[in-house]
Amino acid sequence: MKVLTTMAIIGALLVTRGANTGLAEHYGLTVKNGMIYKDGKPYRGIGVNYCDLFQDMIHYPEEQRTLKGLRFLGEKKIPFVRFWCCGFWPSDWDLYFNNKEEWFRRMDLVVKTAEESGVGLIPSMFWRTETYPNLFNEYQDQWANPESKCRKFMADYVKEVVTRYVDSSAIWGWEFANELNLSCDLPNGMEFLGQNIPHLKVNMEKNERNLMTYKIASSAWEAFATEVRKYDPYRFITTGNSCPRESAWHNAKEKSWKYDNKEQVFEVFQRMNPSPINVTSVHFYPVYDEEPVYAGVTGIENVFNLWKGFSAKLGQPLFIGEFAALAHDKEKQLTMDQFRTLQTRLMNAFLKEKIDLSAYWVFDYTKDRSGPGLIRKDNEYAWILDQIAEFNEKIRREMTDKRN
Repeated sequence: MKVLTTMAIIGALLVTRGANTGLAEHYGLTVKNGMIYKDGKPYRGIGVNYCDLFQDMIHYPEEQRTLKGLRFLGEKKIPFVRFWCCGFWPSDWDLYFNNKEEWFRRMDLVVKTAEESGVGLIPSMFWRTETYPNLFNEYQDQWANPESKCRKFMADYVKEVVTRYVDSSAIWGWEFANELNLSCDLPNGMEFLGQNIPHLKVNMEKNERNLMTYKIASSAWEAFATEVRKYDPYRFITTGNSCPRESAWHNAKEKSWKYDNKEQVFEVFQRMNPSPINVTSVHFYPVYDEEPVYAGVTGIENVFNLWKGFSAKLGQPLFIGEFAALAHDKEKQLTMDQFRTLQTRLMNAFLKEKIDLSAYWVFDYTKDRSGPGLIRKDNEYAWILDQIAEFNEKIRREMTDKRN
């Protein structure tokens, strides 16, 4: 009887530590045969970006603004959020280096609230990649050096975060950073260096070693994914990239702005997704009354179809990690009817082209910011949350009917 009791206790402990038993496979989103799975079934869904979900907790933990926002998203049946799970500026990391226990206490609150609210989390762990060489007085080329301080910090932080939350049902996947590819191999890259903001501890020296390249970025993407896989063998891993610039191949090969053809764009897609990355990431901001043209393909639906094809060749699902409707003239704002027309077209395109994951930009970004398309719980764009919930239900019904 004593043995049975002991075994029962051990069994209970093993259940609570799913990563040690294989039960973590049932948490979050996994990838199999180029498709996303949740709870063992194929899954597609639309969420939102809540980018400063944790950032706000770094600076204003007593207000808990973003925790309240997360609960609200759960009530509105938004399935997941993408957010930065880090500091944005170098100065935002002061709490981590001065009081790591408090840093993670606040992050625990985010994860616990997500669990309770039924909202999945896609943490982007090193959102602004320029921050990390700055933290350790290194150049950006050190992202490609396994012995550099920024790479060692990356590995340490991945271990801390992933091992801490690997058993949380709230974590859906892991992302490296935000749009690193857009900084790669720019012919005019030196123009963007030289930024110095002392109070944010930003010092981007105008030095060629601070120019980002696909060679450096590919090393960082692969290293990040490899570190995540040490501690989480199941959940998806993505880069956080936008779609390649229309001249990305020519930027790298010829230092020119000549447009790439489809084969060249696909070659860039391959560089952007080194194994063990297993979900392709793009971002998309179409403008009203103007059909997007990409790699010679015209129209929202056709561009999505192109990206889906590229992802399928890589054996990966597609994540449109940011999307929103824009005005042709960024100084002007779309009327609500114009905004709704383009927003609805995007949603229908996600449904028609069977986009695996997508996330609207943006929900509740900072306490005081305003602008076209920024959703707050009670502003003129709040209807977008209901629309997202409606389309998620359409996707769910479609996939259920297909299985039946």
